[in-house]
Amino acid sequence: MVKIKVRAVGKIKEPFIRDAIADYAKRIGSFCQLECNEYLEAPVPDDHPSTIEMACITEGAKLCSGIEADDYVITLDRTGRQLSSESFADLIKRLEVEGPYQVFFIIGGPHGLSEACNKRADKILSLSAMTFPHQLARLLLYEQIYRAFTIIRGLPYHR
Repeated sequence: MVKIKVRAVGKIKEPFIRDAIADYAKRIGSFCQLECNEYLEAPVPDDHPSTIEMACITEGAKLCSGIEADDYVITLDRTGRQLSSESFADLIKRLEVEGPYQVFFIIGGPHGLSEACNKRADKILSLSAMTFPHQLARLLLYEQIYRAFTIIRGLPYHR
């Protein structure tokens, strides 16, 4: 059974988003092991590019800590490749069948991900050409993971 670990910067503040994520997490739990770790945003006292870059580096070090060489890492980044739900399901199915058995999804904070995180990634995905708050990105990711498993198992959710 594949184990999916979501690592994200920031806490989910809005109760309605938290509830929706919990609902999808429960649904996903019937298909795989799912774990989520939240990390605090690094302080950004000003909007200077070097300050933002240092925050991304600090967050990235936490997000990627403890990931082994044989773990599969997918970062969510605006520069990534967009996949259809069916193509995403194909990726999940391949990882489920072939391994590795731990798949990490990495979601950065409001300033994005460090270059090191994206270099470690086996795949860089974009959820959309549009920009979403990182809290909403997490909800969209959970929904797409659930949708992928329903596509793989031939369940009616995807219709």
